[in-house]
Amino acid sequence: MSLSGTFTTMPLRDLCVYLGNRRASGLLTLDRDTTRKQIALENGEVVNVSSNLPREFLGQFLINLGHINEEQFNRAFETQKETKIFLGRILVMIGLVTEPVLENALSLKFRETILEAFTWAEGDFSFEPGPAKVVDGIALRVALLDLDKESEFRQVAWQHIRAAFPSGDVQLELDRGNLAEPARPGSLDEKLYLAIEQGQTIDQLALSLHATDFFLYQRLFALHRLGAVKAKPRLPHSSTSSVQVEIDMGLGEAPTAPELLTSAQSLYAQHNYRDALALARHAQQLSPGPEGQLLLKQIEEAWLPNLKQTLLASPRVPTLLVRDVQLKDEPLTAPERYLLSRLDGKRSLEGIVRVAPLREFEVLVFFDRFIAQRWIQLG
Repeated sequence: MSLSGTFTTMPLRDLCVYLGNRRASGLLTLDRDTTRKQIALENGEVVNVSSNLPREFLGQFLINLGHINEEQFNRAFETQKETKIFLGRILVMIGLVTEPVLENALSLKFRETILEAFTWAEGDFSFEPGPAKVVDGIALRVALLDLDKESEFRQVAWQHIRAAFPSGDVQLELDRGNLAEPARPGSLDEKLYLAIEQGQTIDQLALSLHATDFFLYQRLFALHRLGAVKAKPRLPHSSTSSVQVEIDMGLGEAPTAPELLTSAQSLYAQHNYRDALALARHAQQLSPGPEGQLLLKQIEEAWLPNLKQTLLASPRVPTLLVRDVQLKDEPLTAPERYLLSRLDGKRSLEGIVRVAPLREFEVLVFFDRFIAQRWIQLG
């Protein structure tokens, strides 16, 4: 029978136990804000998973695991656009990955995509019974009841992880002398070590390595147990972004959430989506609510087509107009620093958008800001 509800009344973990015990078949849809995940079930087992979060795409897992690089992903994606064949099948056909590697990556994708949603305190779900659509040519199954057991382990693991790494904006210290063994050149571990030594925060590491949060934190915690990695002492700093400064300057010392939201709605009505988005996001940070959430969706739906037309209508290559040293002290977020690090004068903006472990709208909004700040130009 059909089911629908919210996670405030029925957490996803309880829902999965319910469907698993009844060996349900059908499509389970999970929604929170702009995130949507769909889980195909057959006899209480997961046979397919989709998500609109880029870090949960199959290609991102394969890049993170070191099986393909960004250029190989882009080539396979172009083939997929022409042939409509499943990306994983293309990668196997052209010899970039083997069947066992593909199945392992898909298993990881299934688990990470669903278990991440176990942490949702808010959101909606719906379940429609019926035949399940399996992954093309892959006989992979993950039992819902096994995911419930794994979630118990993760709850305990996160408690230990957070004790060592309290947040994603901390930098790390690496002691290679305490590593169990030296990293192989070109390996995922070596990329991780070099990024730590370059001063990247954990959030920046997740983006540059195309890693999901738990996958990365689990690896860092294993290194922490060896005494090879620890969090650097947090330095006093201001979290105020340049957008925040503009907000305060425009609306007074400390505008309230309702005042920000009213201003955002007015700017949205004037089609000033850039400033409307900044104000609406700040209002939601101060006081989350359905009115602000709705406005954010409306802004995205209205602005995204314009951004795509302006930035992606033709192949264009972004290049920096300022030197790296000039950006070093800017109050940039982890996604902004990641995107600016991709600019090498060769990568097209379309290619950066496609490979980035960020939503398309977010990437285009960041590039719109970079252009407005005169940090980059599109050639």
